[in-house]
Amino acid sequence: MNWAIKLRWRVAVPTVATIAALAATALPAAAQAAGTPGPGAASKVPSFKVIPHLTPGVAAQPPAVLPQPGTTPAFTILPATSSTPSLPVAAYTGTDSKVYAAPTTAFGQAVSLGGHAIGGPALINVPTPMGQGLAIFARGGNNALYLGATTSTGSPTWLSLGGGLSARPGVAAGALSVPGGEAVDAVVRSGNGSIYDREITSTTVKPWRSLGGSTMANSGPGAVNVGGTLYVLVLGTNGTVYYDRSTDGVHWSGYKSLGGHATGDVGVASPARGVGIVFVRGANNIVWYNQFVGTTKGISPGWHSLGGRVTSGVGAGSAPNGSMAVVALGPDSHIWSRSGTWPKLSAWVGLF
Repeated sequence: MNWAIKLRWRVAVPTVATIAALAATALPAAAQAAGTPGPGAASKVPSFKVIPHLTPGVAAQPPAVLPQPGTTPAFTILPATSSTPSLPVAAYTGTDSKVYAAPTTAFGQAVSLGGHAIGGPALINVPTPMGQGLAIFARGGNNALYLGATTSTGSPTWLSLGGGLSARPGVAAGALSVPGGEAVDAVVRSGNGSIYDREITSTTVKPWRSLGGSTMANSGPGAVNVGGTLYVLVLGTNGTVYYDRSTDGVHWSGYKSLGGHATGDVGVASPARGVGIVFVRGANNIVWYNQFVGTTKGISPGWHSLGGRVTSGVGAGSAPNGSMAVVALGPDSHIWSRSGTWPKLSAWVGLF
């Protein structure tokens, strides 16, 4: 079966009429200056639905619309079910500014989710008990944060979470170290360069929370949940990598430096329990990583090269079994990847 037919990630809102009204404002193309994030239009709690598993389909041909040069692709791994294996999925912004998604094994079947995105999207699995599903976030043409969904007819729509973004968003999902701490957290760079977080739990969409900081222009933050702790990774104005962390989504440690010198959007993954790894594009356009949390046999502290020659920021994603991938655009503006089971990753391979 064509995987696109089976693609169903959705956000439940009280009525179909509400969805239709929001669809009318889906990622509008009209531009406005990015400012400090505000309360936003979405105050109702999303309910992420279970996704029928996607099938890889037939690979070979490239997608009809290629990635927009310089925009960072996103990556995640859909978990296995009783009848289907796990499936790696990538999302990207096309040359037409629409958002696309496809299994990494079948880019010829990339499906358009519509919209008008600035920069690359963010992609994450939503765990139970929030209703396991797939959530995709993007910066709209009006610089607000949007959450991708499908209507009951299967047509894509986008729900505004408000805010004033100035770079690609980052997103994390998982349970924090507090009772009932399951959450999806979207982190964004505001117009003044500081970082904000908006958290969605099973009962509420919380207001924007400032995490402060002064970050590099055009660099989107990364986020990951590692064993109940939410980490936010950013680039300082001088390209140094910093992280902030919280175990409850309310109290934060303050930024700590990991050193390094990077540009572009930040990628982050947790391929093993207690392990967090940040991936960045170095000044020489090579991808570098730093395992900033946990220990892995054979991996020493500090920065290490993954090679390559990339022209975008870095996207990354992982599954609890250790499988993961790093994705970025090459000089040909196609998506390239290193994948495997951490810490053994393949050589760079063009996905199409």
